Amino acid sequence: MTTRQQQKGKAKLEGARGLAEWITIYKAYNAIFKLTELALLPHGLSLPQLHLLGVLKKGDEPITTGEIGQAMVKASQTITGLVDRLEEPGLVERIFDRRDRRKTWVRMTEKGESKFTEAFPVANRLAEELSAVLTDQELKDLQAKVEKLWRAATDRLDAVLTSSGRTR
Repeated sequence: MTTRQQQKGKAKLEGARGLAEWITIYKAYNAIFKLTELALLPHGLSLPQLHLLGVLKKGDEPITTGEIGQAMVKASQTITGLVDRLEEPGLVERIFDRRDRRKTWVRMTEKGESKFTEAFPVANRLAEELSAVLTDQELKDLQAKVEKLWRAATDRLDAVLTSSGRTR
């Protein structure tokens, strides 16, 4: 293989402005996700399942699967699978809308409330421990910057999905 062919097959390693930072955020997210999954394993919940229970807890009343998807930035089929896995052990229940069959409401059961109360402190403690490497000001700055990126990404996602006739 000639040098020219070798160069042609190589990917350009220099990314656009922000790409290195996105990759760093992605790596940090994956490491935190894995640590949290391991911590939650004895409680029989995954991090997405705990997140879904948290969304239900925050809403404090039944909400639609569409609203859950928006809150979690997940596709409807992903939410359906999560709800299925939480419904089977009795942690959530579905309520079908008689007026609009396309709408399904979800609420946390007492058993789900108990499981959330048991598992949430585990994730909370891990977040506290990992965040200890940052000062309060660094943590506040990180929150503001990540929220700014999140808003830009979700605005762009909504625009793309709307133009294609889909929703998130």
